Amino acid sequence: MMMTTGDDELKFLATVFLCRALSFAGRLVGKGTDLPGRAALKLYPHVMKRIRFKGRVICVTGSNGKTTTSNMIADMLRSRGYSVLNNAKGSNLTSGICVTLLNGCRLNGDIEHDFVVLEVDECFARFIFEDIRVDYFLILNLLRDQVVRNGNPDLVFEKLKKAISLQPEMRLILNGNDPLSLPLREASSHEPVYFEMERTERSTDECISGTNDCKVCPHCFSKLKFDFFHYNHLGAFYCESCGYKTPEPDYFGSSVDFEAQRIDINGIRMNVSFNTTFNMFNVVSAAAACCTASDMTLEEFAANIGGFQIAGDRLNEFYFEGRKVVLMMTKQNAASVDQSILYALEQPVEKSIVLFLNNILYLNYKDVSWYYDVAFERLSGKVENILCMGERALDAAVCLETAGIDRNIIIYENDLDKTREAFRKTKGDIYILAASAFGHEGRILEALKK
Repeated sequence: MMMTTGDDELKFLATVFLCRALSFAGRLVGKGTDLPGRAALKLYPHVMKRIRFKGRVICVTGSNGKTTTSNMIADMLRSRGYSVLNNAKGSNLTSGICVTLLNGCRLNGDIEHDFVVLEVDECFARFIFEDIRVDYFLILNLLRDQVVRNGNPDLVFEKLKKAISLQPEMRLILNGNDPLSLPLREASSHEPVYFEMERTERSTDECISGTNDCKVCPHCFSKLKFDFFHYNHLGAFYCESCGYKTPEPDYFGSSVDFEAQRIDINGIRMNVSFNTTFNMFNVVSAAAACCTASDMTLEEFAANIGGFQIAGDRLNEFYFEGRKVVLMMTKQNAASVDQSILYALEQPVEKSIVLFLNNILYLNYKDVSWYYDVAFERLSGKVENILCMGERALDAAVCLETAGIDRNIIIYENDLDKTREAFRKTKGDIYILAASAFGHEGRILEALKK
């Protein structure tokens, strides 16, 4: 039976009310935003097609940095006086996007905000873009990530290419230092906006990360050469055979001072609240997105970026029995863990590392083979102890021994109720690398902060 306009309106209203009621109930019991979206899409599979945007839509994706960067963009746009709707908690699959839009729209389907900023999963973008209009698409990077789900980065590339082909009129904002994702520009009908970062004191002549997924040119398959690496395969590159190389940047990060926590973008000084390579990259990408999608100037961006704070569940500092503890939430990929290791090693203090490794609970994936891609050998002789915790603590310990780490400094404990006792076996400041999202990280904090 063909649905009439009146029936369609009623179905849309029923779906909106269902989503909002389930979202309200979820907030009361402290649950996430996935269930309301799944219920809404089951009742009305293409409900997002009914959404009409009065303002501009910015989508952010990439293997690492989606949540922080999308929140940074939303925060900077709000500081300029714009009204912004965004999925701040990082619920980036189709169901999570659905919840954000249905909770933010009027009952007629209109979203009145000046901007909608959405973090979207790389593999789900092609489904989301079928239903909503996108004006700007920021792609941060393509790295080996959640290999059990995503496989090789080339497979993710093809899925993103499909998403772009659905909306070739949208403007791409691409990482000029990422030779893997740059060819996505060929799927767009517009010249992209490029962001890049010059060599920093942490850059290297050779790739020292556990993975380098772009050793050959994506165009001619000749050996790809690099002037330097930021991390993994991100850096300044060129191909002597076909001329593929780092493009001229529109937004260029330079004069990076990690200790002073500042970076220049196109010559404008930015003071920031963090000092990691990947977050400096995030700042340059956010500046590119904000200034491209709005009338914000770099000077206005610079005036407010210093007040942006990374969410506490991503980066948390506190003290345990007089010892400094830094909790760093990593993605389920080697690049993220490698960067956290680099950050810890650069701190000029006596230190211990905690590796917190679980199964990826929400997908029930029990394969942690990706951990062998991490360059753990860099920890040898540089830390006092390495404590392995979580359901896969023993797997982490095996990875360390495989990397040549002295077993005498390795401690393991998979009982979170013994967190305090386990931490007391370590020396110095403690850097927790929690490499499994949704894996009871909160219980570590609860045990330590009592």
